[in-house]
Amino acid sequence: MDDSSDRLDEADPRRWLGDTPVLNLRDDKLRLRVKTVTQFSRNDAEKLKCICNYVASIPFNVPAFAGIRKTRKTLTHRPAVGWYSKAGLFLAMLRVAGFPARIRMFQVEPGFFQGMAKTRQQFVLPVVEIWIREKWVITDNYVYDPPYLATALEAVSRRGWRAGFGVHLDGQTTWNGIDDALIMFVPDRSKGPTPSQYLGVYDDPLEYLRQLKQASLSGWIWALMRNRIMSIRLNRKVRQLRVEAGG
Repeated sequence: MDDSSDRLDEADPRRWLGDTPVLNLRDDKLRLRVKTVTQFSRNDAEKLKCICNYVASIPFNVPAFAGIRKTRKTLTHRPAVGWYSKAGLFLAMLRVAGFPARIRMFQVEPGFFQGMAKTRQQFVLPVVEIWIREKWVITDNYVYDPPYLATALEAVSRRGWRAGFGVHLDGQTTWNGIDDALIMFVPDRSKGPTPSQYLGVYDDPLEYLRQLKQASLSGWIWALMRNRIMSIRLNRKVRQLRVEAGG
């Protein structure tokens, strides 16, 4: 992000419009895709929904060995990508369209990975907040492609769970482009207005890891190793779930 943006306060929406190497907002393919996706939208809410639906249409999976992809690779090849790459593309498209947007990291609940992996460790994942109608709105409806979402919800319901396979039955499967809409988790506000799962806000999906590295090199290395092992397990289970559902 440029120096002028860095000097802006975190609460100022203008702080969340700049570029980063991951987002690559000057890329011609990215800018053309945003223009194409939103060209028939009549208002801001429709633009936001169109961008969200486009990113959601990209197949979801957790690549076993790949890191976050830059937006150009995701746009050009539309490979199956996971939480970080999808958040990066959604964030980039929003900023190109003129909407201030930022990453909100959240802490994964134990039941989040049910059906995909057993773990007692704490993980964090990104979701995206957008400045709309003078407030920050959060959504993750860009993450899962419709076939995966339907299959995951059905699998959770069939097992009698409330959450698993990366979704929550009490979540929201559609976004109106105006209000909060989360399908991965239900925010816990029992201890105050800020949900207990919410962590900090960041300029792109990798800034959290960059700050972790600066604070603790050993902690950063451990997080990378743990995430890599988990990605291998998740990749296999996501593909298996799709096969069991018929494709």
